[in-house]
Amino acid sequence: MLIPDKIGKYDVQGVLGKGASGMVYRGFDPGIKRPVALKVIAKDSLDPGDLEYVLSRFRHEAEAVGRLTHPRIAAIYEYIEIDDLACIVMELVNGKSLAHHLKEVTQYGFKDTWEIIRQVLDGLAYSHGQGVVHRDLKPANILINDDGRIKITDFGVARIDSSTLTQVGDIVGTPHYMAPEQFSGLEATNRTDLYQVGVIVYELVTGQRPFSVNNVEILRRVVNERPANPSTLNPKVAWQLDWVIQKSLAKDPTERFESAREFAESLRGALEESMGGALAAASVAA
Repeated sequence: MLIPDKIGKYDVQGVLGKGASGMVYRGFDPGIKRPVALKVIAKDSLDPGDLEYVLSRFRHEAEAVGRLTHPRIAAIYEYIEIDDLACIVMELVNGKSLAHHLKEVTQYGFKDTWEIIRQVLDGLAYSHGQGVVHRDLKPANILINDDGRIKITDFGVARIDSSTLTQVGDIVGTPHYMAPEQFSGLEATNRTDLYQVGVIVYELVTGQRPFSVNNVEILRRVVNERPANPSTLNPKVAWQLDWVIQKSLAKDPTERFESAREFAESLRGALEESMGGALAAASVAA
């Protein structure tokens, strides 16, 4: 695919990455001298039978994030759709995804885990307060700025309280991070997002996902099996952290933490117990 010189009023300066159905370019808004990210779908690259579905998801992401204004969520500035492409104009994050970092550092220390997860939970507390459930939280969708600030991105399958795009029966998400109710096609809630954060915490402190199996086997295990305690993989994990992570991964959503704030408060204490020292206070909205 040829790199366009301009998309709407935005200058295209280079490629940032490639997604499942499109490209992400580095762009520049000449009117206000602001660098941006341009998330683009070329319509002619899609199967005609999939076109409307993919574009619906794309518009849905713009709608979901367009209503959110929070420092832990990558902002969306504009949605553009012209004859041959659709484009979401986004905040440019100068950094890499947590998935990229996990390829270099497979197991994180407790302090670094806290610095990442407290910010994710801060963003989710706000998002949930606005009626937006992400539904596809995973390391690839958590961007880390060069200064350590977190940005949650990719709300393409988010559920918003006014949406009719995603209904009960839809199965959406990424298998290794999906909650049991997602595999069953049940409605995702705030606690679905907290389950996915629990999977990420497990991965950060142990270097492994709760279930490291293929996509065919993952459904059976997520729905039916309790993962091994993190302490069996990392002996520095205290019993309290085992408990917090297992609670976040409960099969029944009602047995998980009720809110991002509650999860953050419990996680902070558990990580302190494991590291034998105090952590910075959480800043998570109600």
